[in-house]
Amino acid sequence: MNIKRNIIFALESRKKNGVPIVENVPIRMRVIFASQRIEFTTGYRIDISKWDADKQRAKNGSTNKLKQSAAEINTDLLKHYAEIQNIFKEFEVQEVMPTTQQLKEAFNMRMKTSEEQPEEAPVSFWEVFDKFVKECGNQNNWTASTYEKFAAVRNHLKEFKEDVTFEYFNEFGLNEYVNFLRDKKDMRNSTIGKQMGFLKWFLRWSFKKEYHQNIAYDTFKPKLKTTSKKVIFLTWEEDPWDRQ
Repeated sequence: MNIKRNIIFALESRKKNGVPIVENVPIRMRVIFASQRIEFTTGYRIDISKWDADKQRAKNGSTNKLKQSAAEINTDLLKHYAEIQNIFKEFEVQEVMPTTQQLKEAFNMRMKTSEEQPEEAPVSFWEVFDKFVKECGNQNNWTASTYEKFAAVRNHLKEFKEDVTFEYFNEFGLNEYVNFLRDKKDMRNSTIGKQMGFLKWFLRWSFKKEYHQNIAYDTFKPKLKTTSKKVIFLTWEEDPWDRQ
């Protein structure tokens, strides 16, 4: 079994009063696999000016606020990389595709990290949706009809699954929503396509805002069923053209 993955070290994107923070920024290890994304803290921080984004390492000769050298930081980042690779290899040998939780637990156990920063309380799916409508509506000068369309999208999603989460919309969840729109809402394929386009827009926006790490939407293509038209053959007596 071969689990395709991408391991990236990058500085956390943070803002204060709308202004990007450029000093003492946390270094994160981002792991992307099976349409999922998970981020780990590394325990290190550094100024943006001292970070080489192309090499994904601290610039040689630099130090951070705690006087930790680039050599020290980069050596530990390499350990992080090696450990996560080893964990993936173990799952591959077992022929098991890990969940993000299994991967995180295995990594934290290996690293025995005590510097894991407490995560902020997650914002609910519906709060993020409302922020999306407000922000995109203002930026794009939405018309009243566009606001109505997204109000309808919200209602459909709420009716589909009131306790829905971003993690739910993997390939299975997206297909279930398509089935709901077709079977429960009796929508035509063209309408379903538009509804999924609206949902993808929201999921893409919320991903960029780092409200979730699920990127299944990016490659999802709705499996829309087509129905063949029923052909009705008229008898000789029923065909009006043959009576003229």
